[in-house]
Amino acid sequence: MRVTARPRRTIVAVAGVALAIGTLTACSGGTSGTPSDDGSSSSLPKASDLKDPTSPVTLNYVGAAYASDALKPVFAKFESEHPNIKIKYESVPFNDLNNILSVRLGSGGSDLDIYDADMPRTAAYATRGWLTDLTPVFGDISSKVDKASIDASTIDGKLLAMPLQTSTQLLYYNKALLTKAGIAFPSPDPGQRTTWEKVSSDGAKAQAAGAKHGLVFDQVDRYYQEQPLPESLGGGPGATGDGNLTPAVNSEQWVKAFEWFGKQFADGISPRGIPAAETANAFAAGQTAFFAGGPWWAGMFADPKAKLEFGVAPYPYFAGGKAITPTGAWSLGLNPNSQNKEAALIFMNFMGLEGNGFTEYIETIGIPPANLSAAAKYFAQPIFADPRMKEAESIMNYEIANTATTRLKTAGYIEFEDVMTKAFSDIINGTPAKQALDKAQSDLDSAWAKYR
Repeated sequence: MRVTARPRRTIVAVAGVALAIGTLTACSGGTSGTPSDDGSSSSLPKASDLKDPTSPVTLNYVGAAYASDALKPVFAKFESEHPNIKIKYESVPFNDLNNILSVRLGSGGSDLDIYDADMPRTAAYATRGWLTDLTPVFGDISSKVDKASIDASTIDGKLLAMPLQTSTQLLYYNKALLTKAGIAFPSPDPGQRTTWEKVSSDGAKAQAAGAKHGLVFDQVDRYYQEQPLPESLGGGPGATGDGNLTPAVNSEQWVKAFEWFGKQFADGISPRGIPAAETANAFAAGQTAFFAGGPWWAGMFADPKAKLEFGVAPYPYFAGGKAITPTGAWSLGLNPNSQNKEAALIFMNFMGLEGNGFTEYIETIGIPPANLSAAAKYFAQPIFADPRMKEAESIMNYEIANTATTRLKTAGYIEFEDVMTKAFSDIINGTPAKQALDKAQSDLDSAWAKYR
């Protein structure tokens, strides 16, 4: 994701890309998602023993998280401290990233050194042999990086990528629309968070009082956004068994969660026909009572031109269930076949662990950093001084520490994301939840056969 836009590319699987990468032959013994044991990690030095090269080295870096201009000051600072290491950065569209990685890493290529790794795809990349075990180098990084980001970048106890960003969600609400409908604002206290049932009921009341939409989901048909629904009811992330390769998306809890979800659209509380790229516009236009979405939208909502009076509350949960919030963003992967591993590790350490990491050197931090010490700079940005966002910092810190739940960790995640996007879209458009989820269960069982 680029800092100027939502981190949708962290979450979205595009069908064509998914098919392209999904057709790759899985590595033998890859169901656990661990890289092949080629000795590439065991010989790596510890972070404290990393030494700059004595002659010039150029690191080839492919990224989809940031535009080149955003990272120029980061690279300039790094290169001033490490004059023998130059960064050659290629910014690519997220939709092209998997194809590019497949071409440049899939045949054992060594010209690519480091790359942006989408956290939920860590196991899939590892199974394909595209990641290096970083554990011998960096060890325990829990004092420097948030727990959920470490979890998302770790497979079978091995740190396979350097976490750079994290994420969470908020419940935005339109104060004017709720006041007009006589609805009390939801509590900002995570211990008193509202429920999905109440949001639905209050959204309908707000519509009766004049709101166009009662509830809009940001990434409306994406697993990142919807995972908390079945998880709140105890339904799990969507798979079980060895390597999480036994699909479990049609359980009683999953069906119950998505019957509720589908009902929001059938009853007109949530709108059909608004693509994920435009959902935030509905809230920014003052038409929506509740918006479940990321903190990266706050700048749009707070724009003086919008003249929007809003507040934020913790992400809802189902009554009687558990509070669950989405998380995960980008990390940095190291090609096992890189000929410049030590220089790459020095750069990874700089990006993720030194001081405030790379966020120290960029102007706008659009996405929450995984580096714990960088949080102070993130929350020092002007948007968090806006009275409408005054509760956001405490809510976000609580969620990241307590309710953040990583997406399904499986070698088959890319296929999973594609299949579930289709299922959610079908449910939105009127397919009964049980029917759509049964089909998803069958499709996943077939798609994952190659990994078993």
